Amino acid sequence: MQPRAPQALLEKMVEEAISLPDIGLSSLDLLWRKHLSGTPYRFPRIPEILEAAARLNPPAERMKLFRTHLRCKAVRTDSGVAPITLLTKPYPCPGKCVYCPTEARMPKSYIPSEPAAARALSLRFDPYKQVTERVKALERNGHEAKKIELIIKGGTWSSYPWDYRKWFIKRVFDAANHLGHRAWSGERGAGTQKRKRFYTLKESQDANETAEYRVIGLTIETRPDWVNPSEIIRLRELGVTRVELGIQALDDEILKLTQRGHTIEHAVRATILLKAAAFKTDYHFMPGQPGSDAQKDVAMYRQMFADERFRPDMVKLYPCVVLPTAELQAWYDDGRFKPLVGEELIETMVQIQSLTPYYCRVPRLIRDFPSPEISGGNTVTNLRQEVERRMEERGIEQKDLRVREAGHRPPLGASVVAKLFIEEYENVGGKELFLSYENPERTTVLAFLRLRFPNHNAKFDDEKTDRWLHDIRASFPELIGSAYVRELHTYGQALALGEEKDDAVQHKGLGRKLMEEAERIAIEKGYASICVISGIGVRAYYRMLGYQLAGTYMKKNLV
Repeated sequence: MQPRAPQALLEKMVEEAISLPDIGLSSLDLLWRKHLSGTPYRFPRIPEILEAAARLNPPAERMKLFRTHLRCKAVRTDSGVAPITLLTKPYPCPGKCVYCPTEARMPKSYIPSEPAAARALSLRFDPYKQVTERVKALERNGHEAKKIELIIKGGTWSSYPWDYRKWFIKRVFDAANHLGHRAWSGERGAGTQKRKRFYTLKESQDANETAEYRVIGLTIETRPDWVNPSEIIRLRELGVTRVELGIQALDDEILKLTQRGHTIEHAVRATILLKAAAFKTDYHFMPGQPGSDAQKDVAMYRQMFADERFRPDMVKLYPCVVLPTAELQAWYDDGRFKPLVGEELIETMVQIQSLTPYYCRVPRLIRDFPSPEISGGNTVTNLRQEVERRMEERGIEQKDLRVREAGHRPPLGASVVAKLFIEEYENVGGKELFLSYENPERTTVLAFLRLRFPNHNAKFDDEKTDRWLHDIRASFPELIGSAYVRELHTYGQALALGEEKDDAVQHKGLGRKLMEEAERIAIEKGYASICVISGIGVRAYYRMLGYQLAGTYMKKNLV
């Protein structure tokens, strides 16, 4: 193993790097090579570089620029927030899906070598440690991580005991609240603040409204057959704002063959109930699974957006692969199952992505299973890049929100004026409006808002759905007669609360403009108020806009 450079040499390199007229990754790489070529020393790691820079104490603006160009995997925070993925402890899953791996040390469908799973396992699935260690890692690599989007994974969240779920979320908020104190990093001595103890979940949530590190969004994943009024009430108590549903297919025969354990009816009902409570509602969809083929996969994806019973806000695409601990391994070995791979898979994904509408975000095109763990199926780790490259070559418009968000696009020129676009579509008992500020060509999205006009008197053919809708309306009286803001997001590199940066999208007033437009349209449509399904850590922002806490929502009377 190569040794690190001596402190004097490291500081000399960093001092020269900070003074470069044009700081960039390529120029930094050349500088390290110039000084270290012919020596036994390895390239310095980012934490070492930042420590040396701090000792040199350069001007604040120069240091900020230097940190920006050192950021590892900038995509981690280029959506405007710092996503933190946590795993729950292993627990029996109600599903018997043939494609899910079964590992004794992991929750169902996860394996120990996946990045987030490996971190969780090393920390014994402690939610407090998972949050603090992940934030520390992001900050060591130059990222801003004070606006935390929590994504909780691990089988079926709704099947875990309620006491465990409350404890898990409380510890998550405890960790965020303590991150603002020096003691969280293990430092001791003068200036260290004592971490406050929070005795209830609500105490910890309330403290997070004004904490230095705030939970601005909270996502869980569950099965559609576990969504009911009681579960929705609990999700709101926990502060959940987004729900990922393991839909996997829109075909009951496929769902039956793969022993998924639910039907399309469950998926429709779950979508209706979640949208009725203003949740951001996302789907998991699995191309290439048993019983399907490329043509059927494309048809199901087309139906997902053509049929108003579905129309999710986000879709995670997970092409089916064979893992040794899944029942599907036996099907693969004896020829009952043939994975979708190679050119056929790429062409299928190109067709699927071409059907994604402007309002939908596709954050993933593969699972993070390491290639050596896959015994059959796709092992191309840059599948997304290949799909996007082919779409670009063929002139296929890429509407996927993730592809177009400002953090992933070249900076717009100063002369470009953002234009307001409004997409309208019907969706299970209401009308959705997707408001967005984009460049005129619609290749770069600067900010967006999801506005829902629910039909509070909507009736459905299914008696159980109608009965459950009645229960939800009774449980959340603050929603009656109100329009919903289900999501508000500005894109770009994550900034700290109160921080400004000349070339950043965030904090330029686009969020406020979208809220004003949403209020104007709501009044025009005859709604008396707007309710926002706000993350706990964003409540202070909505208070500045005249909203007040009503139940677990932020609400503003418009008339």
